[in-house]
Amino acid sequence: MTRSQSPIERLSDGEMGRHRGLLENPKVKSWYDARCLRSRLSADTNVRKLGFLLERLGVDAESVVRIAREDPDKLRDRLVRYAGEQKRAGRLDTYVLKSFDGLRSYLEHRHVRFDGYPKLAPVKGQSLANERVPTPEELGRVLERLSLRGRVIALLMAHSGLRPGVLGSYGGERGLRLGDLPELKLSASPRFAVTPFVVRVPGVLSKTRAAYTTFGTQQLVSALVAYLEARQMRGEKLTVTSPLVAAAETRGIARRSRETAHFGKGFLTTKAVVEEIREALRAVLPEGVTWRPYVLRSYCSTRLLIAESHGRISRDLREAILGHDGGVASRYNVGKAWGPELLAEARRAYDRASEFLLTEQRSTETRSTEAFVGLLLKRLGMDEDTDLSKLSEREREELADRMTRRHRAASPEKGSDGTHDSRAEPNRREAVSTPPAEAVVSILDVGSRLAAGWEFVSPLGVDQAVVRWTRDTPAMSPLSDQAPRS
Repeated sequence: MTRSQSPIERLSDGEMGRHRGLLENPKVKSWYDARCLRSRLSADTNVRKLGFLLERLGVDAESVVRIAREDPDKLRDRLVRYAGEQKRAGRLDTYVLKSFDGLRSYLEHRHVRFDGYPKLAPVKGQSLANERVPTPEELGRVLERLSLRGRVIALLMAHSGLRPGVLGSYGGERGLRLGDLPELKLSASPRFAVTPFVVRVPGVLSKTRAAYTTFGTQQLVSALVAYLEARQMRGEKLTVTSPLVAAAETRGIARRSRETAHFGKGFLTTKAVVEEIREALRAVLPEGVTWRPYVLRSYCSTRLLIAESHGRISRDLREAILGHDGGVASRYNVGKAWGPELLAEARRAYDRASEFLLTEQRSTETRSTEAFVGLLLKRLGMDEDTDLSKLSEREREELADRMTRRHRAASPEKGSDGTHDSRAEPNRREAVSTPPAEAVVSILDVGSRLAAGWEFVSPLGVDQAVVRWTRDTPAMSPLSDQAPRS
């Protein structure tokens, strides 16, 4: 009668394949169990690498230990021949060197000192030479090919910078939960109290093993709310412990993991996290370019880097949002728990930078605003490419004063009593001395409004804009196209 497999063994069958027989050796099993304490993914991978190399060398797990101890030169020569065969077969040096990892780890576990591994000359990044970061337009085309769940995963990687291992795990036993989005309000209609919203990544899910905070865009809000509503419609009761991205019942390893006692948590495996994204990337792949699912996280990093060059976000904050270990400086600045003040500033910075993350389809409003600001600057006699966000507070005040003087110089002549000459403007309407907080005006009147002390808020369609009164000086009536009386 054969022994029944444990849940972990059943889950690992497909991952180790034909090399699983190595674990029948007690010494190999001891090595494997020790590796599992830190990472079962690493343990399974090293078993595969060891089994593959032993097959190529024509030895077993005990023979290779004996040769390494008694005749290290013989083992060295065999490894050199193996490396030469692999290179002639077209394998990169990086591939060949990584194939030694399993043997190196196993010999160390057996307390065998061996340093006869071939010396190669790997070229860093050679296998990714044709990979580049997608443009926002290309990312938009990828999103169009994804399901609702796939779109949420893609945006969490591309906008929040999450690694696949944050959303799921190797065995599907853990991942990000709805409770890790503290501003998500769960109800019949899930919603977010504020945008950009906070995403708190626990240390157990972080590659650096340190908890960190990132954010989500309005585009992600739309996709995530629709996804959660769809799950509710299927009868799922959402709680703070529910997976942020849930495993589908028919997805390979994810399904098997749900059937086991140890891994039945409903999370995705990392393989399932990237499966749909990989297919969508291949469908829109430009000629001569390669993309892996991880390129979506590279998209987030690169777009935030561009935002940093425009003064929208600091380097330390960008590194913190990506979950990087930014060194000593970042550890003192943003590496500790964030208080309310730092969290609010980080949210504002991410909000300023988020326009660089949005896809072509979702950034229409942003481009309209940029075009409008360019037109406004041109009408004010300034360079259309002026980056107002880089101006200091003093420079902004000087600009406002300069615009005010220009406006007054262009105003009609005043009479001897200091009032505007009614003969010069017989049809002038009465002005309101105390305007409302905000007003909707013609786009052609925004320049004079700014010069009079108003502040630009946002465009409204193609021919109107919203302005806000912020200064304690006489202002134009929101209902009048004429200058105020003194």
